[in-house]
Formats: sequence, structure tokens, C-alpha cells
Amino acid sequence: MAVQKTVPDSHKAILEKGMFAFVSTIRVKDQLISTNPVGFDWDGETFRFSTLKSRVKYRNLQADSRITICVLDPVNPTRYVEIRGHAELTDDPGGSLNQKLFRKSMGRDFDLDEPDAERVIVTVIPEQVSTPLLYGGRLDHVGS
Repeated sequence: MAVQKTVPDSHKAILEKGMFAFVSTIRVKDQLISTNPVGFDWDGETFRFSTLKSRVKYRNLQADSRITICVLDPVNPTRYVEIRGHAELTDDPGGSLNQKLFRKSMGRDFDLDEPDAERVIVTVIPEQVSTPLLYGGRLDHVGS
């Protein structure tokens, strides 16, 4: 079986409509997994999110670029997309991605960053994409 490296068309809407992803990194201090929710950007091919250089996930990714993201289908939570791979970190001195994400979620400009905040864009380079259906879809119509 070939390893899938792109999100299939059947699951792209999950990333188009989803607002938050769960991001897992390897924690520097003890090598345990650390998972956090983040807002994200998906342009149809590339998954990105913004974080501060002061955050643990940034330090984790500097030490070990392995990353996993998981996004639940907002309409049917038995469907999801999981992307495993590596992260590329790019400085974002103006916080442009973070501002874009706030506009997407709040419908207006909004910024919580301190004036001296240092932001980076985390781009996920997929090595494996999984799109399982929990319980084979048998829960899709429960309660309907």
C-alpha cells in the first residue's frame, strides 16, 4: 500500500471548513508528545499555522521538526484528516498569517500580540496523510 502524501478530494472540505486543528510535537524536555489546538490556514494544498517564538511548540519544532496535525470534520466528527510530517519554520515579523487567521475566525482585524512579539509561520510538509472513518461510518446516522 502506497503512503498517501496529499489530502484526497473527498476530505479537502474538512480543512476548508475547519477552524482549529490539534497539533502534536515532541516536547524537548522529556520527549513526550505535546498536543495543542491552533487556528490554521489551508490553501487547498498547504497546511500552515502561526505561533510565537516564545511558545513551547516553537522550541519543540526547532529541536525536532516532526509534527502531526489532526482536523475533525465540523459536520461529521467521525471523519477527520491527519497529516504527519515535518515542519518548516519561517519568520513572520509582521504577523501576517496570524492576522489572516483572526480575520477568518472573527470577521474583523484583531491582534493579541505584544508589540515585541516574534511570530513564525509553521508549514507542514506531509509525509503521510490519513483519512479514516471512525467505526466504518456506522455512527453517521445514529440519532438522526
